[in-house]
Amino acid sequence: YITAEGSFVYKIVVQMGPRAPLLRELEAVCPHLDITLRYEKTSAKGGLCKVDDSYFIIIDRKASEGYKIHVIGKALKQFDLSNIHLKPKLREFLDDI
Repeated sequence: YITAEGSFVYKIVVQMGPRAPLLRELEAVCPHLDITLRYEKTSAKGGLCKVDDSYFIIIDRKASEGYKIHVIGKALKQFDLSNIHLKPKLREFLDDI
């Protein structure tokens, strides 16, 4: 399923339930990279930022699930994921995003 939000075009997996497994899997990778993931009330679109030696992904908590998947996926692609066990479908998603 392909969707667009703002200037971003990205693929999302459509799932039943409150949160898609893909989002949960992406969220679970963050601690392995010492990235703090925060959903905040903000008017900013969100993304990856670095403060001193710490990395944060900050996303508007009201953002769509697809947008959250896109932002986290794009941020994680900037890191070396070769030593982290990822399900094949998740690795493929990150390669394609």
